[in-house]
Amino acid sequence: MQNANLLDGRMTLHQVAKRLKVHVATVYRWTLQGVRGKRLKSFLIGGRRYVAQADLEHFLRPEDQVVSKDDSRRSRQARERLRSYGIESPRGKDDVP
Repeated sequence: MQNANLLDGRMTLHQVAKRLKVHVATVYRWTLQGVRGKRLKSFLIGGRRYVAQADLEHFLRPEDQVVSKDDSRRSRQARERLRSYGIESPRGKDDVP
């Protein structure tokens, strides 16, 4: 017998996959490795993996990605390399280097 209070607001990986219309292996991978710098938080109860509703909502929420110094340096290097090949980057001249 399952305790309704224990599972309230929690979903199995299969339920998450069905809700998002993706394969369960994709959801499992999101819990282990993440995607685009975000990892889906999950927890085990009795050998079964669950995801809290709040954690799923947080994972699905688009967040403004802050450009780090390393990212901006890499972007500048990529633009310089494109220019060396005679290709202009899609960014304008007023962009931050």
